Amino acid sequence: MTQLELSKTIRTARIDELPATHENMEWIKERKVAKIVEGFVMKPNNTEELPFDFFCEINVDNSKLWKLFKDFFLMFPDEISFIFGHIDSEPNYSRYDDKFKILNKIEKFETELTQDGFLEWGIIYHDKNVLKEIFIKKAKYMQFWGIDKEEFLHIMKKNSIEEIEGLKFIDEYPLVTEALRLHNSETMETSELISHLEQIFV
Repeated sequence: MTQLELSKTIRTARIDELPATHENMEWIKERKVAKIVEGFVMKPNNTEELPFDFFCEINVDNSKLWKLFKDFFLMFPDEISFIFGHIDSEPNYSRYDDKFKILNKIEKFETELTQDGFLEWGIIYHDKNVLKEIFIKKAKYMQFWGIDKEEFLHIMKKNSIEEIEGLKFIDEYPLVTEALRLHNSETMETSELISHLEQIFV
């Protein structure tokens, strides 16, 4: 299996960047053989607290993240809320609005949204009968809450992403996150982008 293509801002910590504890040494060893590849894991919703049927976590090559997001986006209801925030803060939720209006407002920030490891974001539709949500974690893998398994699996098949037993995610191991501006001087810094999004949505 081919190793997952990560955002350029995310990498596993090196041994010399960590305290020399037994736990850290074991983490580094395990990371070398971990199944961090494209794929997804699925869990059923066994509670009645929220109206969704299943929850998934999805590893996707970083260069394909925006395309996968847009494929999911199209299957959402007409009105959604946009979620965004710094990884160390509670996220902001926009008012519900036409989903294509929201997409038009965020599309210009595709690079920051898909590569900035200090930013988490997503979209949500939630009423008393339905919860659908996509959330992009800081390590740039997806979480998905849904009700239509066949629709979800169709999108996975379309993107050649398979369910993989024993799949691992990069943030299960010590991470180093670097500022996106170090890799792309034309992008906005995290705080600047969040302030801009707050002006648009909050």
